[in-house]
Amino acid sequence: MDELRAALELATEEELQQLTDILFCRRFNPLDYVQTPAPIDVKSRDRHAWLDAIEQRFRYLAADGITILRGRSEQVSYRQVLIQVCRYLKISYSNQLSTTDLEAEVFLNLLGRTWKKLPASEQEALTRRVQHSLAQTKLSKPLPLSVQKDPLGLLFKGGSALAVSSVIQPVLLQQIARQFAIHFATYQMAKQTLAIGGTAAAKGFEQYVALQTARRGMAVSAARYGAARSVFAFVGPVLWTWFLADLGWRAISTNYARIIPTIVALAQIRLTRSECWELA
Repeated sequence: MDELRAALELATEEELQQLTDILFCRRFNPLDYVQTPAPIDVKSRDRHAWLDAIEQRFRYLAADGITILRGRSEQVSYRQVLIQVCRYLKISYSNQLSTTDLEAEVFLNLLGRTWKKLPASEQEALTRRVQHSLAQTKLSKPLPLSVQKDPLGLLFKGGSALAVSSVIQPVLLQQIARQFAIHFATYQMAKQTLAIGGTAAAKGFEQYVALQTARRGMAVSAARYGAARSVFAFVGPVLWTWFLADLGWRAISTNYARIIPTIVALAQIRLTRSECWELA
């Protein structure tokens, strides 16, 4: 099964609704009003047809003009899209990486860009959160000292998931995702803007995060679920996908404005539910 379809199969109905809104909402492209079904029509289909529609739409948006003119957008693989996005965002990658690892590269790179824009005090607070969370996690073997001392720096300063082993990486990814969510829920603010692909984030970052986290009750959910379930999984992809879509992608091409937030959502879904990302 293609990795794109595999992630979609793991999605909840709410997550599929959010992905549908991202991919099918009508914007400035005239074709959206001629050839694209309305989101509500897509959501009314049975699950199998719904997944088919999302998958086809994603590949169509990711395809280049020549591929579309030739009617071959269905042949665009998820791996090709990820490599295309890596090049667009200037993310270093290896052809030896699996498709899910490429997806993780994009996910980590975007989190890393957010991390680098945070004040030193908030970076330290996040580091302490992740350190404490890792210390409370039951693992089959102790983490290396370098990971215990600087878990975020290992990924973000090193700039790649290649810096950690396949055993350590799932643990770090889950804990980093969780602690980022808790951090924004607790502080309900951000003092720095996020720059992605050279596009400056909007000024309303602080108000946006406060609104979304308050609406979702992330802080309460964190306390309630604790180690039993990732906060990032509980809130669903809406926070991160719309955070990226609203603040980072409005000024760039329509297609990237849709496929990149979708990739972030798929990475989150796979990270929090797929067997390949279970804690060691």
